[in-house]
Amino acid sequence: MFLGGTVKNLDDAERKQLQAFVKHWLRQVGRTPADLGQALGLPSAQLPTLVDELVQTKARLGLSGLVERLCFINGRWQNKDDVDPDPDLVESQLDLLLEAIQREKL
Repeated sequence: MFLGGTVKNLDDAERKQLQAFVKHWLRQVGRTPADLGQALGLPSAQLPTLVDELVQTKARLGLSGLVERLCFINGRWQNKDDVDPDPDLVESQLDLLLEAIQREKL
């Protein structure tokens, strides 16, 4: 599981799982890699670049920091920057999405 292991040593399967999670999440919220790249402040919207940034976020901030960052981005997208999202609701949605991704075969 990519979220449970050490970030610096992600193997190919864990990187693929993280990438699949990102793709699925973006589809679910109707966003593109370019949207995520912009939200992360990256000059590139290439999926490997986005995954690298998320891996680095987990290395710096831990799992809770990564989830918080994704929840914040998701909340901004849902509320169009008008209102602060309910972090518990967004986090539970991301947890359910992660569980669905983990059940899928890559």
